[in-house]
Amino acid sequence: MGILLGGIAALLFGTSDVLAAHGSRTDRPIAVTRTALLVALLFTPLFLVLKPWHIGGTDLVYASLSGVFNGGALLALYIGYTKAPIGVVAPLASVLTAVVPVFIDLIRGNGLSPLGGVGVVIGLFAVALSTYQPGGRGSIRNALLIGSGAGVGFGLAFALLDLTSESAGLAPVPIQRLSGLVLLTLVHPMVKAKWVILSGPARKYAIGTGLLAGVALGALQLAYRFGDAGPVSVAASQFAAVTVLLSAVVNRDRLRWWQGAGLALASVGVALMALG
Repeated sequence: MGILLGGIAALLFGTSDVLAAHGSRTDRPIAVTRTALLVALLFTPLFLVLKPWHIGGTDLVYASLSGVFNGGALLALYIGYTKAPIGVVAPLASVLTAVVPVFIDLIRGNGLSPLGGVGVVIGLFAVALSTYQPGGRGSIRNALLIGSGAGVGFGLAFALLDLTSESAGLAPVPIQRLSGLVLLTLVHPMVKAKWVILSGPARKYAIGTGLLAGVALGALQLAYRFGDAGPVSVAASQFAAVTVLLSAVVNRDRLRWWQGAGLALASVGVALMALG
């Protein structure tokens, strides 16, 4: 069940990324993201009626830190996409998003079965293949630094959600959205952009992004209750492959042969993790 919910989260995250990309073509990405976080913050408290919850001090800290790392990772990606080759930034960030929770899970003593371990390796390779795009302008060194920072940030955000207690239910989701919004609000004076998008063509994309990403985060939180952090995070990290596939369909982008192979391998990897 954990792998299945992680896969659902990947589908929703990937779709929300496509919407965010459309919105960012007509407005600043940080404004789109703040709007999406605000939308998620308005409706994710409704999750609290779906599952009993009790937030302790430790859960509050973990959920808040998760939002901070998530917000920081988003900012790193924005910088990376403008200052470095996206074909280096995106695969590195995607792989590290999955690697960090796997590593933390192993440190905590949650070992993988041989079949599950093979699935994790295939899943990581699949993410790298499906997101790699050659070319692009900018420094490779900057791409490595920024992609690593973004990937570690997303990975820590995932891992911290897993560390929240089962008694917390889905309460960490709105807390995570709130702390991320606070972070992006604090950097507002340094970035010339609207705080939120109240009108214009980007608004509908930002709202759609917030709705889908909020539900995805709820699915991910439930996934961690049913499965180990490593395999669940690898399944959820396939959102990058979903983004590539949807972009190819919706935007008629070119899908290269290795990206198609990566998408196929992603399915194999997730299936092996589920069986393991």
